[in-house]
Amino acid sequence: MSVVQSNHPAVAADEASHAGSRQKWLRFAVSAASVAGVALLLGALYGRLMAFGVRRDEMMFVPPAQYLPDWQLYRDVFFNHVPNAAWFFNGMHLVFSDQGLLGSARTGVFLLWVLLILAIVWTTLRLSRSWLLAIFSAVAMVAADPLLGQAGMAATNNLMPLPFAVLGIGLFLSETMERQPRFSLIFVAGMCLSLAAGCKVSAVVFIPPVALAAFLLPRHVSLRGRLTGVVLPLAAGGLIGALPVLWYLLADPQLFFAHVLSFHTGPHIAYWTTNAAAEPGLAMGLAGKLQLAFGAWLAGGPLILATALVYLFWVALRARYKGEAQGSDCQGQTVVVLAVIAFAAALSFVPTPGFPQYYIQPLVCLPILGALFYRQIGARDRQQVMPVLCASMLVMLVITLPRLMPGLASLAHPDGFTSARMLRGGQELQQALATHNAPEGPVATFMPVYPMEAGLGTYPEFASGQFAYRIAPYTDAELAAFYRMVGADGLAELFAKEPPAAILVGYEPDLEAPMVAYARANNYLEVPVSELSNRYGDGRLFVRTKGGQD
Repeated sequence: MSVVQSNHPAVAADEASHAGSRQKWLRFAVSAASVAGVALLLGALYGRLMAFGVRRDEMMFVPPAQYLPDWQLYRDVFFNHVPNAAWFFNGMHLVFSDQGLLGSARTGVFLLWVLLILAIVWTTLRLSRSWLLAIFSAVAMVAADPLLGQAGMAATNNLMPLPFAVLGIGLFLSETMERQPRFSLIFVAGMCLSLAAGCKVSAVVFIPPVALAAFLLPRHVSLRGRLTGVVLPLAAGGLIGALPVLWYLLADPQLFFAHVLSFHTGPHIAYWTTNAAAEPGLAMGLAGKLQLAFGAWLAGGPLILATALVYLFWVALRARYKGEAQGSDCQGQTVVVLAVIAFAAALSFVPTPGFPQYYIQPLVCLPILGALFYRQIGARDRQQVMPVLCASMLVMLVITLPRLMPGLASLAHPDGFTSARMLRGGQELQQALATHNAPEGPVATFMPVYPMEAGLGTYPEFASGQFAYRIAPYTDAELAAFYRMVGADGLAELFAKEPPAAILVGYEPDLEAPMVAYARANNYLEVPVSELSNRYGDGRLFVRTKGGQD
């Protein structure tokens, strides 16, 4: 009997060792599976992004990758947005020039996706101290339906401000929960928020609630301490982050506002009022905007995220009622996030017409709000929340994977990427000009990325695609003086000064009709092409020959 008893400690130690090993292997398996899952999602996201069809808006944002800094934004070429996006894509082309203009721009968008996911994970992890909630929040971003459309897949400025906004808000919230906010991190928060607004003007909605909160948080710090430790660094960082915008604004305020503000409040609305029927998914009135907002905020992944948030709020409220609430120091921060969401949601309805991508900004704040709710939940309630988060994450993946998995398949055929097709189109265009011995000259087209991919010239008036051309009839002379633009009535004069070496059409029949008429009237030769087709139509190429314009 004594022998058996003497073995008990050894047996117990052996069992504890085996249990510890199993737990280690289990943690390793979970970690490995998580890493593999993240890699799989990122691969699918990259494949979807690179195979996503070209969009008209990309004709505004991608060409600056080539024409900067030779041409000045606003003065030499029409550009109706704040400048950070143009310079970002220019930088991406310098780094990834071997991928072509569109390829480098789309790669830049993918890097923004990675930054957004990392920002969401870091912010929610620091606020909630829960890896599960951080992973759930990352999956919620990937599963957000609006971000899997043009807003997050095309090389535009729609996704661009979101990572900086999340980082700015996350740094501000986390630092104002500390006993002594760090000057450097508050400075970075202000800089990130300004950078976001410099990418897309509507991202300014993230700034006012944070700026106001800087005077009120942290509550345990005196007003003087908040002014010197929060307000001052936030304002200084904001000023540094705003320098690119201030450069253009101070250089020529009238020119800047004519492009960034007057365009959107004048000829842009007038054009779409007349041509609303030509664009599906367009919302001119409140009813249509509400439908777009409903589709962005309460469908698919965002609906599941919103449901999980309601559950977390209820659990946090119950914990407070029972006296078990944790993290009572985050009430002010919760109000800040709620104010940002409300402000961003309200401002989404201001632009006319409304497009689906205008409603994405409130979505990135929802995981931050969830982290603040989770922070207040006690340890016992957190055990109950875990299955809900896991189930919600699983449902989001089930809903989203059918849209993402084709992206994995496209990785096996990179020659089918949209950027690769654009490159081939540019090469075919270049070869057609050489084959028919076309005289030197720019290519006239509303798809300027095609000639630019081959290093061919284009008109500054068309370097932003169709956007300046189509508003010409709706722009008064005073405003038009600030734009490098030409309308249908001015084509003959423009081409008389410098005849186009080729005219590429086939994507906007109504807008392109005057170009086709010019090509036929001046004996341009229509050359059959196969690589110049995209989602908007089959390309038609008219080449100027030696006999043309005689």
